Amino acid sequence: MKIFSKILHFFILIICLLFQIAFFEYLKMFYINFDLIIVIIIAIALFDGTLWGILFGFIIGMVLDLMVGNVVGVSAFIYSMDAFVVSRLIAAEFKSKILTYLFIVFLITEINVLIVSLIHYLFNFNVNWSGMSLELVTKPVCNIILMFIIFPLVKISSGMREE
Repeated sequence: MKIFSKILHFFILIICLLFQIAFFEYLKMFYINFDLIIVIIIAIALFDGTLWGILFGFIIGMVLDLMVGNVVGVSAFIYSMDAFVVSRLIAAEFKSKILTYLFIVFLITEINVLIVSLIHYLFNFNVNWSGMSLELVTKPVCNIILMFIIFPLVKISSGMREE
């Protein structure tokens, strides 16, 4: 039953990737920055474990880089790092409560925005500093909204019950 939930989570992740590319990328024109992939990687790392979060984060990051055309490996590194940071936060005696989940999604989203902007700056890409500051405000709020949809879905499909 455990392997079935891992396969189900991988298919949910693929569907979310397609939904991210097909729909949520167009909302960025209006400064609505949902990042469905980050939220589901955090949920998988929380409910399935670090290994699965890092593995799925790396795979989906490479697929995303190859599909979108970004610098290959940057998304794979960032999503794997997200799963690792989540596991370190949980190992630091954070309890499985809603406020902890809110904090984790907020922190990981902020770290991602800063690291992506830093990598783009280091590779001499065009960095929009005012857009980054606006993204630092709006993206965590949008991802916290997604958290209330994705976390129960992954929690139920992994077989966990409420405490």
